[in-house]
Amino acid sequence: MIQEIVLNGHIIKYQITFKNNKNTYFHFKKVGYIQINASRKQSQNSIKEYMKKNKLTFIKKYERTKFSITPKNSYFLFGKKYQKVSDSKIVNLEFNYFNNTISEPNMSIDQLDILYKKMEKKKILEMLEKLKKKHLQNGLIDIKDITFKTRYMQTRFGSCNPKTKAININLFLVNYDVLYLEYVFLHEISHLIHRNHSTSFYLLLSKLLINHKQLKKELNNIFIYR
Repeated sequence: MIQEIVLNGHIIKYQITFKNNKNTYFHFKKVGYIQINASRKQSQNSIKEYMKKNKLTFIKKYERTKFSITPKNSYFLFGKKYQKVSDSKIVNLEFNYFNNTISEPNMSIDQLDILYKKMEKKKILEMLEKLKKKHLQNGLIDIKDITFKTRYMQTRFGSCNPKTKAININLFLVNYDVLYLEYVFLHEISHLIHRNHSTSFYLLLSKLLINHKQLKKELNNIFIYR
């Protein structure tokens, strides 16, 4: 059950689930609430007191998660807006690309969160494979053996492990124009050759994407206001 607590005038939504954890974990959900997986040794009051004691940290993380590109009744997939529609006859998310709607089953907010995350992972991995195919014959970097992973990240757009050729991409990018995903993709594959942000790294990136500086600036501005 979603509950509310007021911290310095900010209404924070949260849900507590008691589990056989040794510790209590706070997960700031993209849809605007905190999922608290609590140890059975703790009480609801002790959890609320902890939140009050660390209110500034909770407010900052909560507000950063809550204010995304997606308004309450809309959803953005690679920058294209879809109107959310409730449908009691379905059990999964369904896109209608002709009238720009996404149908949601009647579920709790946390169940919908799981559906959206599963869908977003599928969509962004599909797009990354398309980008890999597009740049496969780039003539500068061998990317035929690269693999992809994706997850929500608060402080970076992506990462690269040159040894395993694994590229990790921020799942938040699924909401924005694919140009930004392509920029991050090219940035990370450049690290297969240059592991740091040296002059040589940026010379290579410029050969792959001439306007990378502008895209980085725009992307940084977007994430300031998340």
